[in-house]
Amino acid sequence: METILQGLLDMAGINAAVLFDGAGHLLAHRGRSVYDRALCEQVGGPLARAIDSLQLQHEDWESATAQFADGTLLLRRLDTTSAGPCVLALVADSTLNPAFATVAIRVSSNKLKRALDGGASSSATGIPGQASALGSLPAYPAAASPGPGGSQVGSQAEGSRPILANSGLSWSRTGGGGVTAADQAAASYLTTCARELARHVGPMSKIFVEEAVRRVCPDLPFSLAASRALADELAARIEDEPDRQAFLLALKKPGGK
Repeated sequence: METILQGLLDMAGINAAVLFDGAGHLLAHRGRSVYDRALCEQVGGPLARAIDSLQLQHEDWESATAQFADGTLLLRRLDTTSAGPCVLALVADSTLNPAFATVAIRVSSNKLKRALDGGASSSATGIPGQASALGSLPAYPAAASPGPGGSQVGSQAEGSRPILANSGLSWSRTGGGGVTAADQAAASYLTTCARELARHVGPMSKIFVEEAVRRVCPDLPFSLAASRALADELAARIEDEPDRQAFLLALKKPGGK
């Protein structure tokens, strides 16, 4: 596992890569300068308590970021069969390239899970949602629902920006664009698509979903009638065939289609 962590440490901007179990016990670490094993072990307890607090607000969290005086702490949850919930924590500075780091962290996380599970194949996290951003990864707002007076009100993770609309349900905004859903079920399906796709392609998932919606529903709000076409469009973004099939299967479970 330390070889995997060393690969992350070799990336510009990463000063420490640490793997903790759910109780905050250090399982493996690699770090520069002052980030030795003793210091990393001290961090485990406070980190476990912070994650417990996060869990109370976002039970299905997958990744999160926290800012501190000298940089950023990146957290990635790993649900393993043998070791239970574990957390990969990365200490980064301002030289980190968030987009590049997101891909590297996702790949390393899968390798760590396989190592913890004794080499068993694992192509998906099995975690149904994501609470916060990792680098440039967008938050996933819940489907909007009608509020008082007919306005559209959405419950969303911190940092998301649902659009209030008079007709149809607005799902997301990217730059000055965005797509709309015909009803609440369609909005929920779009959120599920983005969440499941993010497991395989990272923070570009929402952009890919919005692009695909515009292709399958160029002139109309997205409805569940186009869900199969949308799923096929998005699956084409996933290179690995087992991952592609896992994505399509996830969309057929409750909450998908």
